[in-house]
Parts: sequence; C-alpha cells; structure tokens
Amino acid sequence: ASVAAAYVQDQLRLSEGFEIIAGMRFDSLKIDVDDLRPVGGGEFDRRDSLWSPRLGLIAKPAKNVSLYASYSRSFLPQSGDQFSSLTDITDGLKPELFDNYEVGAKWEILDGLLATAAIYQLDRSNTRAADPVDPSHTVLTGKQRSRGIELGLERSVTSRWLISGGYSFQDATITETTSAALAGRKVPLVPRHSFSLWNRYDVTKQTGVGLGVIARSKAYTSVSNVVKLPGYARIDAAVFYKLANGLQAQLNAENLLDSHYFPTASNDNNIAPGAPRTIKATLAYRF
Repeated sequence: ASVAAAYVQDQLRLSEGFEIIAGMRFDSLKIDVDDLRPVGGGEFDRRDSLWSPRLGLIAKPAKNVSLYASYSRSFLPQSGDQFSSLTDITDGLKPELFDNYEVGAKWEILDGLLATAAIYQLDRSNTRAADPVDPSHTVLTGKQRSRGIELGLERSVTSRWLISGGYSFQDATITETTSAALAGRKVPLVPRHSFSLWNRYDVTKQTGVGLGVIARSKAYTSVSNVVKLPGYARIDAAVFYKLANGLQAQLNAENLLDSHYFPTASNDNNIAPGAPRTIKATLAYRF
C-alpha cells in the first residue's frame, strides 16, 4: 500500500464566543495485491484519489455552555481498513463514502456536574451488494443512514467518588434497495438503545475501585431482518493501585456475574456468545 496525503486546517476565533474550524485533506491511495492462492488468487490493484472536507462551528453563549455543529467526510477503501481484502471483484469498486452531520452541546450545570448531548446523522454510500443479474459479481448499490441521539452525564459526588453515565438511541436503516436487502430494512448489529453507567471510588490516594453496567437492546443478525440478538446487560468491575515511581497496577473483571449473552453475529446462523467472566491484570508505567 502506497499512501500520499496532504491537508490544511485552521481554527479561527472570530470573537470570544464564536469559532470556526475548517479543513481539507487529500489522499492518494495505491493498493497492489499478489494473492498466491491457486483458486481465487491473482494480481489485483487499485488507485483512489480522495478529498475529505471538514467544517465545524463552535459557539459559547456562556462560560459553562458550549454549542457546536460539524460536518465531515471520510472513506473506507474496498480493500478494508487492513488493506487485505482486495479481489478481482472489489478492485473495480469505489471506496465506501461516509458523510457525518452532528450538532451538540456541553453544559457544566454545577461545579463537578457536566452534561453532554449530541444529535447526528451518518450517511453511508458505495456499499457492496451482489449483482441482481449475476450474483457472482459485486456492484455498488445501496445506501445506509444512521440517525441517533447521545446523552452523557458526569458527576463528582465527592472528591473521591465519580459517576459517569451515557445513553444513546440509534436508528440505522437501509435507504436504497439492493439485491440483498430492500430499502427500509434495519442495518444489522445496531441496537436501538445503549446504556452505560460507571462508578469510581478512590478508597485512598493509592487505591481505587470501580463498578459499572453496560446494556444493549435487541439487534438484527443480518440484512435479512429475520433473526434478532436478544438484549443484554453486563456488569464490570475494576481495582486500581498506584505503585511507586509512576507504576500503576490494575485488575479488571468483565462480565462479573458470568451472564450469558450474544453481542455479535456473522449471519443468521453464526451467532457468537459473549465471553464468560474474564479477569485481566495490567501494569502500566507513566512518565
């Protein structure tokens, strides 16, 4: 993979309460693949020249309130984010295109109490689909749109106790009919409701403990919209300990109650269970 890129970006402060962020990026991406497999292999290549604009507006009507609006465009090559899936079919396809629109706010309601809110729309195009005439070929048809709301709240209850929570609502829909899915079907593996809550309490200056919950509502396993993954909730915990000379030890317990749940799937009959109770120990050094 050969990549050349250039970008320019500036942040302009027009007044004490208003700022503009604007930028443009150009990417030239050349992919060459030599697949040595006797079946399905071969030499494939593709070059893409991509322009990615970005624009953001920030308004601060008060010291404790910040409002923003933003637009950005990004791409995903058909070779994937690891540049490993280019084939004789995908080497002729344009990259997937993402346009993201978002407005939001940050508000420090009280000292130590921070609230955030965002409304967004993500439009995705150039998605892959099977050719209705010849299913062995792939064509660029189909579009998806995700709309959602994200809410967050963080509170320092005391100097030792911090609580942070978040909720998101997301509606992800196929907006253009393909041979694999009709317009109006829901995008797979996207729960409509997501919730998280985390507590951290510092017992001493060296020791802290954490406890939280992650919850997801139902989601479809594929674009067929026939099979659903059940909703689930998982409890996690953690212990932190600061050692001398910048060292910190941490013990994390994921799925503390050993719940049985299914977070993802490859298709309607290949559904992956979530990991059982998992304990992870880490040692970090900061300097």
